[in-house]
Amino acid sequence: MQKPYVYIDPQSYQNLAIYDYSLLSHIDGDIHYVCSELYNYKPLPSNVHQHRMFGYTKHRHIPIKAISYIFSCLILAIRLLWWRPSIIHIQWFRIPAFDSRFYILLKKILGCRIVFTAHNIMPHDTGRRYYPYFDSFYRQIDAIIVHTETTKQELLASFNLPEDKVAVIAHGLLNIQYDPQLLEKQKAEFDNHYQLKGKIVFSALGYQYEYKGVDTLVQVWASTPELCQNSQCKLLLIGKNRGVDLSAASNISNVMIEDRITSDEEFFYLLSNTDVYLLPYRRISQSGALLTVINTDTPVLVTDIGGLTDPFRIASIGWQMPQLSEEALRNQLLWLLKHPEEIKKIKDNKEDWNKLRKYYSWERIGGLTQQLYDNVQHE
Repeated sequence: MQKPYVYIDPQSYQNLAIYDYSLLSHIDGDIHYVCSELYNYKPLPSNVHQHRMFGYTKHRHIPIKAISYIFSCLILAIRLLWWRPSIIHIQWFRIPAFDSRFYILLKKILGCRIVFTAHNIMPHDTGRRYYPYFDSFYRQIDAIIVHTETTKQELLASFNLPEDKVAVIAHGLLNIQYDPQLLEKQKAEFDNHYQLKGKIVFSALGYQYEYKGVDTLVQVWASTPELCQNSQCKLLLIGKNRGVDLSAASNISNVMIEDRITSDEEFFYLLSNTDVYLLPYRRISQSGALLTVINTDTPVLVTDIGGLTDPFRIASIGWQMPQLSEEALRNQLLWLLKHPEEIKKIKDNKEDWNKLRKYYSWERIGGLTQQLYDNVQHE
């Protein structure tokens, strides 16, 4: 009898729940899906057995969260001894010092293969603090999935791994699951609140982190009269702020800063009314925001880091800056203001957007993941 696969994602809610569902829906075989109690997406296919085991998110204090997470992992270990999987596929670590040792121990006990998706080589903004744990873990597991060739090369250089251990499998496009009827009811309210009609709209939505470069964006906007005093354009910074100083733009009339989480309907509305989505990141491997934006045919301005420019190899979907600097960002924003016809030309190029949808389709990505599982099992 074919042994099952076990797919583990302790963070499987919101966009990560969409990612898991989309990938698992295109993989064959008997799959145990170990996920968060907060999984909030569609019911999974019949070959995927869901186990909502991680409840650490309901606790407020970090020590309690950690105890809850480790307890869930111990319950998971008992289940794994019963399931006897051929492959354990891990999506995210929560406590690298614990997780890296926990899964290697399980690999030795169960004699199974371990596949890890390195969405980021190491956790954001942690420097080399976790390097020893990831170094040991990466060397002992069987395969690592990354989403871009750039990330693969960074991983190989940072950890001196054999090239055939790392597979490049793209991150698929993410759909915004909004209620069209509810959006229609709220549209007049959104129109009145945002006042976007007739304006060139630049947006950076969702969680605001330092690594996303929004602090530089705000400084550029606030210090450039052609931007901050221009009634024909608008900058939207809507989303929870994680410690970024945006005060320089707090009193500028054509900038909207709102420190809150939006509904799916409001998020779709904002993207649909955005002319250029801004991703002036300092560092990243791949961006879920970019893969959501592509699905709405919204042109982008990105920094040439990580996998942000990978889609440009397939189609012309916007503009690139070689690096994040105030000068580069200012020049690009001013150029876009003077050339709205170029924005429209990219937005209306359905052939290019369809090329991207084909390349980033979950059917293709699921097939490549299935192929990796097969190869790993027969090594």
